[in-house]
Amino acid sequence: MLATLVPLFYEDMSVASYCLYAQKENLYQHPHLLGAGKYDGAGAIVGIEVFDSVSEDDLVANCSIIIPINNISLFSNIEQQLTGFDGRIVLLVDQTIKPEESYNKRLLDLKSKGFKLAMKDLPLANIDDFKFMLNDFDLFLINSEAGDVVAQAKEFRKVIPDMDFCAENLHSKEEFDAAKESGLFKIFEGTFFRVPINEQDTEVSPIKINYMKLMTVINKPDFNLSDVSNVIGQDPALSIELLKIANKLTVNSNIRSIAQATALLGQREIRRWLNTTLFNGLAAGKPNEITRLSLVRARFAENLAPVFDYAMRKDELFLMGLFSLLNLILDMPMEKALEQVGVSNEIKKALVEDDGIFSPQLEFLLSYEAGDWQEVSRLMVLHDIEMHDVYDAYVEALKWYGNMFI
Repeated sequence: MLATLVPLFYEDMSVASYCLYAQKENLYQHPHLLGAGKYDGAGAIVGIEVFDSVSEDDLVANCSIIIPINNISLFSNIEQQLTGFDGRIVLLVDQTIKPEESYNKRLLDLKSKGFKLAMKDLPLANIDDFKFMLNDFDLFLINSEAGDVVAQAKEFRKVIPDMDFCAENLHSKEEFDAAKESGLFKIFEGTFFRVPINEQDTEVSPIKINYMKLMTVINKPDFNLSDVSNVIGQDPALSIELLKIANKLTVNSNIRSIAQATALLGQREIRRWLNTTLFNGLAAGKPNEITRLSLVRARFAENLAPVFDYAMRKDELFLMGLFSLLNLILDMPMEKALEQVGVSNEIKKALVEDDGIFSPQLEFLLSYEAGDWQEVSRLMVLHDIEMHDVYDAYVEALKWYGNMFI
């Protein structure tokens, strides 16, 4: 199984929801499913197992969880399958749900049990047929691939004036800005929030410069733990965080000094922790999802290192994932951003040129993150990767993020 959580945003770029994208089988190994993909997992909601390893606290507090269902899974035991996240689950339906009383009755039953309802991929030409059902829906997704979302929203608003709209598949900041400025949308989805910056070149604040200098030191092949310990000791916030993480990672150690913590954790863990902590500092003022995405990418890339035959270079893959959005964090082109933190040439090649030995791993991360299951399936076949290894690596990354930073 493959599964990923895709964020949806409010206009202030805080996370409104996470939508579950999932697929049960590798489509390249089972091509017959391409024609029957909509029935994948009939009778069960594909991908909900991801929540067995992710607690409510691992996701943004109070955000909703959007679960796609089809005309078959609608009549399954949804109430038993989707436990937890009380009042936060939104069932997302499409045109496989027909404007018929049997479907409407089941949807109303689920609504009475605390589930919210959302509709996607409904053409304007069919809206009148569904109007009697949509009165009980909470969210309506309007897809940019069907045309200008603002123009569509104006037409849909005439028929369903009180509905909350989501602008879906926005792939540029210009699209997002236009949708936001229209005042017609409550929620926004797409890759617009992580579009690379290639031209902007801005000044970096003095605090961030200090953080980047320290990152340059710790990312050298070898560095002196005592020197790093002294630098951390001069920053109260870093000192507190180091003692917290050291005591969390070591059982009953009762670590009380910076020197003790750095010596106990060692060079590798100090490098990992400092890169992650300093990265959080660099990302201050940016959307929280940028930080979460970078950290999950980092751990996911590290977890995938063995399946790509790079187990001995997993630390580099961790940094590649961590810094894969550094251009957005620093508001400058990626090549210049990477010069600020000191990384290997292979990481630079992957992130700047989409080339080199780490480029396939980066391509895999981005495809998985977007829920592009056809491309993910192709890459798994190409690199002889087992589906369960990928799924386990992703779920562990989510769990790691929750344990370390929530």
